[in-house]
Amino acid sequence: MINISDFKQLGIILPNTNKALAQVLTESTHKELETITQGKDLKTVLGNLLKQSGETPESNKELLQLVKNNPTLKNLGDVTTTIKDLLTALKTDKNPLPIEKTLQTFLSDVKDLKNSEIKQKLENSGVFLESKIKNVKNPQLELKNTLTSLAKNLQESNSPTSRVVANEAKVILSTEVLKSVKAPLVQAGQTSTASTTSATLSPTSPSQTAQVPVTPSPQKQGSNLENILTTKENPKALEQLSSKVQTLITKLQSTLSKADAIHSPVLSQVMEKLEHKLEPKVLTPENFKFTPIKESLEQVSSIVSKSFTMESKSLLGSLEKIFLALKTVDQTATTPKVSLESFLDKKIPQQIIQFSEDIKNVIQKAEPIFHKDTQTLLNKLETLNTPQKLHPQSNVKELISTDLKAVLLQAGEEIVKANHPNQAEVTKQIDKLSLQIDNYQLLSHLSNGTSLYLPFSWDMMEDGNIQMKKSDDDKFYCDIDLKLKEYGELNLKLTLFEENQLNLHIYSSNEEFKEIVKQNIPSLRSALIDTQITPREIRIFEPKAKQQNSPYGAVEDELQIGFEVKA
Repeated sequence: MINISDFKQLGIILPNTNKALAQVLTESTHKELETITQGKDLKTVLGNLLKQSGETPESNKELLQLVKNNPTLKNLGDVTTTIKDLLTALKTDKNPLPIEKTLQTFLSDVKDLKNSEIKQKLENSGVFLESKIKNVKNPQLELKNTLTSLAKNLQESNSPTSRVVANEAKVILSTEVLKSVKAPLVQAGQTSTASTTSATLSPTSPSQTAQVPVTPSPQKQGSNLENILTTKENPKALEQLSSKVQTLITKLQSTLSKADAIHSPVLSQVMEKLEHKLEPKVLTPENFKFTPIKESLEQVSSIVSKSFTMESKSLLGSLEKIFLALKTVDQTATTPKVSLESFLDKKIPQQIIQFSEDIKNVIQKAEPIFHKDTQTLLNKLETLNTPQKLHPQSNVKELISTDLKAVLLQAGEEIVKANHPNQAEVTKQIDKLSLQIDNYQLLSHLSNGTSLYLPFSWDMMEDGNIQMKKSDDDKFYCDIDLKLKEYGELNLKLTLFEENQLNLHIYSSNEEFKEIVKQNIPSLRSALIDTQITPREIRIFEPKAKQQNSPYGAVEDELQIGFEVKA
């Protein structure tokens, strides 16, 4: 296992070179290398390439072609198969290693996963490891920032309870532990002078690129990480601090439990979804759904009826008028088009929007402690209320225990120490899986985008990957390339613009599959609208002539042409 307090051991997590890049350089001809660098030895070539990749887009494109055309990388196969092969090799030993549990999580059936779980698996795929290490957060600094925000939000309040909570937050901030915590010299998302030849890929920002270290020094990956790994803590001080945090949490929870129903987070969530369903671009015959709107209003009515404020009577009166209008629509509805026309004729969208504004005004006048921000800060405090959670190394420990690339790097040591009976095969599969992950990192770096494999299992899928990119005009593009067992190759091209407007182009040559898609487009539209995304265009196409697919050879031209945005 890695001793995370030892910088030499941390170097295991930060390999000196990217394996995929090393493979390309090893197998490229002298002539090919001359087109992108004048270096003669591998170390010089590697350093020059990555330095140029941050300065010269043309060298990126040339190196990207070498990566995409490299025979070893082209024939690596899919990650899911490699994980299965590695698990098979590991199971020859009756004593399971920790890596087996991590590998199993990447074979979960996609049908059993929630959206948040898929996001987590993407983040832990290994492609973002170096970025996460560089941006690792100190929980004590997070606590300090959270308490500062809480005290600031409540300082304008006239409520005695709010003042008590604000004062307690200030008392905790004055403790020696938090007074000694300082903001990192290198903030998340910034690049230190020691890593100017690397770019960073954030799981939440497809426009950034994956970090491919040249010869990284762990101490120079960012002062924040260095501080976290070298900080020595007083267990008693952390215990006292966490106890005070828990006392504050209990008081906040008690206060919020007595809040009027109008301040319920559920009401805000329902109203946000309702407003999205009333956007002009959603109120079209193909997107309009009468029943979900009616059901949302019934849920709102149930919550508001529990309110004891003076304004609630007026709100319930407005709701009653809306329900009378809805009843008329319900009686005349014969088709979605007729329902929509009646819905618009009765000016129901305007009534609901006005009702929403009235609720917002009531919430705005409430005591600051009942604002949505307070609930968010409370949720954050609940993740920082034990000595273990407050220890600076806790985030690092969690990071290296859940990230696939970090676990693979640790497993190499474990296999040797355990004297595994199938050591050669296990090592071979670990190296292959590491190379696949490094390849995705390198593709991301060179394309100035994000390239990912699908970190879950799906019986119908033979292979699959995702490429994402952000354009200069704030449009987000996503290519999902799949190879299905029954239906062959499938390519989905998505464009997200104006925050929640979506175009989806589906490319398939299988007529049976295209018919299935056509039959399910209404369900797809409804599902997107329920997640507050407006489907502007969903179209099915025959595949284009075979081109070099993303990531991203001719991607800029392809994305600009392939994603025609129509109003």
